Amino acid sequence: MARTGALPGSAFPLVLDVDLTPNPVCRGPVQGRVQIYDPAAARSGATVEWRVRAGAKRLAGGRLAMTAGVGTATFRLPHDRVPAAETAVQIDARIAAAPGHPAAGHYGKVWRDTLRRGCDPVRVASVGDSVVWGQGLDHDQKFPYLTGQLLGRETGRGSQHRDYAISGAVLDAPGLPAGNKDAACLRTTEKQDPDGDGEMEFGEVTQQMPDVFCQLDRAGAEARAGGYGLDLVVINGCINDLDPFFGIGVGLTPGSEDLPKAVKRECSGVGAAPENPAEDVPYFSGAKVGYGGRGMRAAIEKAHALPGRPKVLVADFYYALSRSSSPIPVKTCSTPGITAGRRASCRAALGKVAERYEQYTQLAGAAYRQAAAAANKASQDGPYATAADGLFTVDNAVLTPHSKVWGNPVTDPAFPLRTRACPELSATPLQCLSAAVAHPDIAGARQYAESFLLNPSLRSWFHLPHQGPRARLKAPEHARLGGEVPLSVTVNGKPPAAGYRYHWYFGDGTEQETDQASVTHAYDHKGPWLPRLVMTDRDGRRVLVEAPGDLTVK
Repeated sequence: MARTGALPGSAFPLVLDVDLTPNPVCRGPVQGRVQIYDPAAARSGATVEWRVRAGAKRLAGGRLAMTAGVGTATFRLPHDRVPAAETAVQIDARIAAAPGHPAAGHYGKVWRDTLRRGCDPVRVASVGDSVVWGQGLDHDQKFPYLTGQLLGRETGRGSQHRDYAISGAVLDAPGLPAGNKDAACLRTTEKQDPDGDGEMEFGEVTQQMPDVFCQLDRAGAEARAGGYGLDLVVINGCINDLDPFFGIGVGLTPGSEDLPKAVKRECSGVGAAPENPAEDVPYFSGAKVGYGGRGMRAAIEKAHALPGRPKVLVADFYYALSRSSSPIPVKTCSTPGITAGRRASCRAALGKVAERYEQYTQLAGAAYRQAAAAANKASQDGPYATAADGLFTVDNAVLTPHSKVWGNPVTDPAFPLRTRACPELSATPLQCLSAAVAHPDIAGARQYAESFLLNPSLRSWFHLPHQGPRARLKAPEHARLGGEVPLSVTVNGKPPAAGYRYHWYFGDGTEQETDQASVTHAYDHKGPWLPRLVMTDRDGRRVLVEAPGDLTVK
């Protein structure tokens, strides 16, 4: 009998998801649910042993007969066994000993979370595509989770995170459900959500649905059923509506040739033609269903309408490919279904891939800022949305010396899950297996979260102390392409006190560090750009200063 998980270093049995409800807990017990994934164990009729630990202390455990690929075990932690302070917990599983196999297998990959007491956690929901999902990352490494965790620690409230994102999701699929009646999504089931709770346990497997608007409906339904309000929604979207492979990269997908026009259509929801020109492309593409949907402003406003009237943080797009990346391999154009003519066009366009991705990053960032500003202007209860920046540069892209994205499709933490789940659940398993490439790695995800915690709006909303002087970044409104643009920072109209280090982010993917409160920069691409500055004092405290508006370069 095959005994999956018995080999040293094996990831299986794999803990697919752990729900601790409530967590933090104010009073009463914590109800726990563990989902374990091991199709081979199910086929052999094996039994799994699972355990929940806090360091060397065992909190719960049991045995589970694997009658299906995904098995579920439950447990209960009395309130007096829940740590008063935030405590790391680990959950793992192994194949149990059985007749003919007296030795139990080795424990598989560990699921990590935290557990604590508390009555008013910062509740965060995340919706979006593979970037917000955190392609290739373990649960506790993803930036929405880390953002909530950092907020919970700085406020002293602890945090709860609910993730509704899924790899491949489009921002809006206008015909799914019909007539954009998003509540109909609550009556659908997804293979990637085996327990039907709206969180995509198999979100690593690429799928265009549920779109972001459907994800928001599910987040609202779960909040109402649980009787809680949300504090923050982390959101992104629209890259898959354009097709990140053959649309943004090479402009092969119909409707993506003119990238500024395509971004305006998909990210801002303006300018769609009556018929979708990409509806019948012979390859996997979100453009088939996402063409011409609602834009980011509508998604922001829907997010704010969820229970609790949460604040909304729009996560910007980092540099997946850039001018600093090594050459892109020609085999990128060899996807099954591509005709010889399309393949030739794709190869001819490869030299422009990095330029187009940089352009998409800039255009999407501007669209997100405009959407947040428009939502805030129309708000009846004050500003609630911010387009936050992860402070990534062109030197952090794939195939660069300082990359902060996955460059190898088999070394990320979620690869063991994809090796089993992609052949089972994906229509394009080869693409699914390599889907983590060019997504933020562990360091990149942490940079997202730490940069978000510098965002002035976020700090104000959650009453976090200002970590430095209330400075003002001075930048002109207009500049000439190639000309030297002066940037400077002041505090109450004067230069800052001595002792600061200045890290300038010019908005075009480049950066510079100085010990002076002013700098000049020549832009070699048309804007708009939004300059930012991180000031660091002698004690290592950092403060983010943004220019008052976009800088237009012509």
